[in-house]
Amino acid sequence: GRQSQALLNCAACVASQAFAMREQPQMEPKLGTRAKSAAGGAIALALSALPHAPASAAKPPYGNCVAVTKQEYDSAKKQHMLRTRYTEYVRTGLPGRRQYWYCR
Repeated sequence: GRQSQALLNCAACVASQAFAMREQPQMEPKLGTRAKSAAGGAIALALSALPHAPASAAKPPYGNCVAVTKQEYDSAKKQHMLRTRYTEYVRTGLPGRRQYWYCR
């Protein structure tokens, strides 16, 4: 929500400030150890607030489906076996993030 957006904005500004400091000549004073750890902590906090799920955690379309490879799905499609009397292959997700399932 709003809190995670604020954390992202804060992490972005801390990261951009750290990047800008690296580009400046070495005559400027360097960041102290406390400032470095605070910046690292803010970035870590912002990243941990982001929702993330591995690709393998996709939910099957039905309870009795198992994940299969794209190659297996394409092979079944080529053989006109995407749907049989008791089984079917299902493709879910958006282009570029597809999941393929074999359902009984």
